[in-house]
Amino acid sequence: MGVKRKESHMTAKRLGLLGVLACVALLVGYGCSSSSSSPAGPSNPSNSHTFRSSTVSGHSHTVTISKSDIDSPPSAGISSSTSTTLGHAHNFSMTQAQLLSVQGGGTEVISTSTVNSHFHTFTITKWY
Repeated sequence: MGVKRKESHMTAKRLGLLGVLACVALLVGYGCSSSSSSPAGPSNPSNSHTFRSSTVSGHSHTVTISKSDIDSPPSAGISSSTSTTLGHAHNFSMTQAQLLSVQGGGTEVISTSTVNSHFHTFTITKWY
């Protein structure tokens, strides 16, 4: 009878130690996770994302897409200019269907307008 009581006591100690370790792991994991209450605005990188185009003739461009355009794609789609590089920019546009595809986890390859006898492509994916 003394052996069973000793085994029970040791099992309880092991379970207690495992419980403490599990709590510590949860606290460490929780403390390292990002908060969902982070402030909105330019300092929150998930509100928009800047994509870089393919490199053509030794240069590339960027375009920024807002999270709201992915979450609620406008019926007319979106249209903007790329960044200016080597004295020129390109027109960039996405249809509502393309935005919906990205919203659903798809990848869209978008070609810009042709300027100075060349165009660029952007690979657009959901970043959040």
